[in-house]
Amino acid sequence: MFSLKTRGMHNFSLEIREAEQSDLDEICKIEIECFAEESFTYPQLKYYLDSPNFITLIASINGEKAGFIVGSIEDAGGERVGHIYTIDVKLKFRRIGVGSALLKALERFFIKRGAVRSCLEVRSDNIAAKNLYLKLGYKPMGVIRDYYGLGFDAIRFEKTLRQ
Repeated sequence: MFSLKTRGMHNFSLEIREAEQSDLDEICKIEIECFAEESFTYPQLKYYLDSPNFITLIASINGEKAGFIVGSIEDAGGERVGHIYTIDVKLKFRRIGVGSALLKALERFFIKRGAVRSCLEVRSDNIAAKNLYLKLGYKPMGVIRDYYGLGFDAIRFEKTLRQ
């Protein structure tokens, strides 16, 4: 359980835990709110929850689901790398530390599973997300052309994880 105090707001309790099947409908709603036409589908999100190869963490503020993150551990040239697939925070809970807390929690999971790096892709025009990743120590490693569709490039970010 995490506890945060934010500027200009009352104290609130932020809890992060592994998501369960009972969270799937809310996860889908959050995904659609955050990414609309580029969102993962219900079957994709269900697969992430069902598969032992993926980890989905969900954040709640004072009992209300506020956001989630999905990642996996992958083999990359003989080393274990954590790959973040999506990080979503409801609009009303943005800019108070939920995204940072989710990302840090998933990085701790990656480290426990032996990952030496964490990586992710972000749409090149998503300024808020890029700023978050830079703030948390991620470095841009290159551009992936048309990753999100024709004319919508991604920037690949990576971070060395401290053991």
